[in-house]
Parts: sequence; C-alpha cells; structure tokens
Amino acid sequence: MPVDRKQISRAVPAVLAMIAFLAAAVGLISDESPRDWLVNDRLFSDEIRAAALKHKLDPQLVRSVVFQESRFDPFTRGNHGEYGLMQVLPSGSVADWARINRKPVPTAEELTDPVVNLEIGCWYLARAMKRYSEYRNGTVLALAMYNAGIRRSEKWKPPVKNGDVVSRITIKSTRRYVTQIMKRYRRYQEK
Repeated sequence: MPVDRKQISRAVPAVLAMIAFLAAAVGLISDESPRDWLVNDRLFSDEIRAAALKHKLDPQLVRSVVFQESRFDPFTRGNHGEYGLMQVLPSGSVADWARINRKPVPTAEELTDPVVNLEIGCWYLARAMKRYSEYRNGTVLALAMYNAGIRRSEKWKPPVKNGDVVSRITIKSTRRYVTQIMKRYRRYQEK
C-alpha cells in the first residue's frame, strides 16, 4: 500500500501538538521541565563520588547539587560569574578555598575542570554541612548557605535545633533551590 504523503504531513502537526500537550501535562504534575529529562545525570559519577567521599559528603547529595547548579555541564557560567559543575564563585568559595588551603586561586579555565570544580564545591559544601550539623535540617541550612551565603543562612536558622528551615528562607529562589535539591536527593537515595 503506497504511503500518502499528504495524510502524513497533515498528521504531523497533530502528533506534535499531542506530544507538547502531554509534556505540559507531565510538567504540571512534576516539578521538572521537559529539558531536565534529557540530562545525563550519570556524567562525572566517579569524580563526584571521589570528591564527595574525600569531604565526607553523600555522593547523592553532591550529584543533586550538580544537577541543580549546572545540569552536569562543566562549562556552564552563572549570571554572577560562577563556574562549572558546582557553580563555584571566584570571589567567594574559590578564594576561601585557596586562602585556607594555601593554594593559588585557580584560573577560569581550571574552574571548568570537573575535578578542580568538584574539589572546591565539595569543600565549601562540607564546611556548611559541618557548621549546621547540630540542626535536624542541617542539610537544608547548608544548601541555603551554599546558594545564598553565610550571612543569610545564619538569619534563617530556626530558634530551636529541630525547627523548620524552608519556611524561614526569605529569598524565593533560594527556597526553590533548596526544595528542588532535597527532592532530587531523596529520589536518588531511593534508587
């Protein structure tokens, strides 16, 4: 039976519309965008694991941060000058890491190297985790510090160590950031 090209060309827009509709419907149910479905979150698994374990972090937490920060693209640049997988900031975590470890500040090119970037990002996240280790929601506070800085995270500490943190975060983008990472982290832990 011959293929009717006119019928096919009329059906293509309808099929594409249905796919778009289904993607939008799933987007309403899920907090992920369709572009997130295409992310290969297994990239740099060995490097993530090594850096996480070196700094006594759960590799699944670091993987969740990398997903949120860069979608596993080591060449990503942030709006405020952040670099790489963990979006480290030269004037912030990078400078602190270099000063405390008595090392030269890595160049922009070096910050796109996954090993260097993960070393600095994990080091900074581990400091935050240690700072808030006595809090029931210490991971949330550490992520808030990673995203918005220590001054802000200190303001968001609950008055009691077992208190809620997310509701205290006053910056909407940081609240979303922390919530997204924690959801993904729980998902990765279940696998």
